[in-house]
Amino acid sequence: MTGSSPPSPPPSPATASHDDANAPLSEEEIIRQVGARTRYYYADGQFSCAEAMIKAFAEVFAPHRVDSRLITRLATPFNGGFSELQHTCGVLTAGLMSIGLVTGRDQPGDEEAKEQAYTLTQIYHRRYMDAVGTDSCRELLQRWKEQGVEKSLCKAHAQRMSELLARTILQVGFHDLSTDEEE
Repeated sequence: MTGSSPPSPPPSPATASHDDANAPLSEEEIIRQVGARTRYYYADGQFSCAEAMIKAFAEVFAPHRVDSRLITRLATPFNGGFSELQHTCGVLTAGLMSIGLVTGRDQPGDEEAKEQAYTLTQIYHRRYMDAVGTDSCRELLQRWKEQGVEKSLCKAHAQRMSELLARTILQVGFHDLSTDEEE
């Protein structure tokens, strides 16, 4: 794809079009936004797996909490299973960072936020393992290489796991999609 520019990112949740422009997005629309943004940022080498996923979550779930440019910097060492060492999948570790971003504590002693983050982590890890059977980047890449679709499946995996985590967060209910203006 040399010489072509990547497609435009999906609209932000605040500007996404749906039947009633003033109505909040449905849970399915939020899930699609996270998945589409993850896929978009991972496309054409813009970002790698962990960066793409955390950036999508920052923009959709926490635009009022963090600069998505900063969050990608924090995720960079997690790409490729810890800096291409192919250990724990970057999508899984980015998912855990996304959980912290959405519900983690920012004050010492906030045991409720800590427990919410732990609960979401345990649920997401179980669902992740049920979906793919391993948390090893090396094992996933080897499986996909044997199928002849290594990189394309890695990108699809990032999108699917982003959607899985978004669905999990929305189902469990530990989130705050309000913006600073609404508070």
